[in-house]
Amino acid sequence: KPVKPATTIDWQSRYDGVLSVAIVNSVPVAGISGPWPDGNYALTWWASNEIDAPPSLEFHTSMDVARQRVEAVACQSRQVAA
Repeated sequence: KPVKPATTIDWQSRYDGVLSVAIVNSVPVAGISGPWPDGNYALTWWASNEIDAPPSLEFHTSMDVARQRVEAVACQSRQVAA
């Protein structure tokens, strides 16, 4: 059985770093914005066939924590598809 390549996430920063967009296979799958007035970062999942995450909104304590969440979901999606 061929080994499926690891899911690569490209990050694009927009609006002077206020928004970070996760791109998988040239498809935007999620956006992280913030910090918001409460100090949290909003992670917005967009509908796509690239990652198994329903369109939803999550809040995280930092940009790094939100990015780790995207990476974990991408890794899970890759394992399920394998």
